Amino acid sequence: MFVMKQIVGFSYGTKPSFKENAKHSHTEEPGFVLYYTSWCPCNAKYVPILIETAKENNIPFHAIHITSREEAQSAPTPITNYALFYNGDYVTNEQMNAKKFIKVGNAMVSISHD
Repeated sequence: MFVMKQIVGFSYGTKPSFKENAKHSHTEEPGFVLYYTSWCPCNAKYVPILIETAKENNIPFHAIHITSREEAQSAPTPITNYALFYNGDYVTNEQMNAKKFIKVGNAMVSISHD
């Protein structure tokens, strides 16, 4: 016999939808902002690399660790596992090593100065 269990935070008959903040991936923060969760084990490796690389290279960077469902639902992106923004605009959800982050950082800075 198939038994349906209620999913926490949802009720039957409610159509799933994104909140407005997730529909328009944008932040108001300057520089690089990374939203990430612990749901992906790779973040434990790559997030500290970005934090350290940003410090060493004077790259404006702020990491926001999402730890709850409420924080995930309030994030400015539907991709809460790993989402990188620059000067408010969504850049990527690709996890990066130091070399790649510097390359992306240089590209974003040069684009914003054009």
